Amino acid sequence: MIEHEGIVEQIKGGSLIIRILQQSACISCNAKNFCMASESKEKLVKITDFKGTYQINEKVIVTGSESIGHQAVMWAYIIPFFIMLLVAILTITVWNLPEVQSALIAILSLIPYYIFVFLIKNKLTKKFNFSVKKADL
Repeated sequence: MIEHEGIVEQIKGGSLIIRILQQSACISCNAKNFCMASESKEKLVKITDFKGTYQINEKVIVTGSESIGHQAVMWAYIIPFFIMLLVAILTITVWNLPEVQSALIAILSLIPYYIFVFLIKNKLTKKFNFSVKKADL
């Protein structure tokens, strides 16, 4: 289970916007290699499915399963890497292009991928769902 302490920043139309604070506890977290929250000072997370009432500036704990981190790594790093690798291999072996052109085409091949990710962002947002609970004082 991935947990980060945060503060309720906004309450809008049935959703909470929570500012996650960087903590030194991220160093000992098993999911630190998959979690971008450990690399920056703050992140904003939108929570749409929550129970209870919350107030602005209230301390909370944002939780998510480790599988969320694994899926995020897959979408952000692994799939783009394999797309670039496949395109580079095809352009060098099948089309006999020079390596520099192959590298450029491989990089440009990510444009359709990121357009696709942008188009399905609502579906991905539902998939990467975090929960929130009140912080113990």
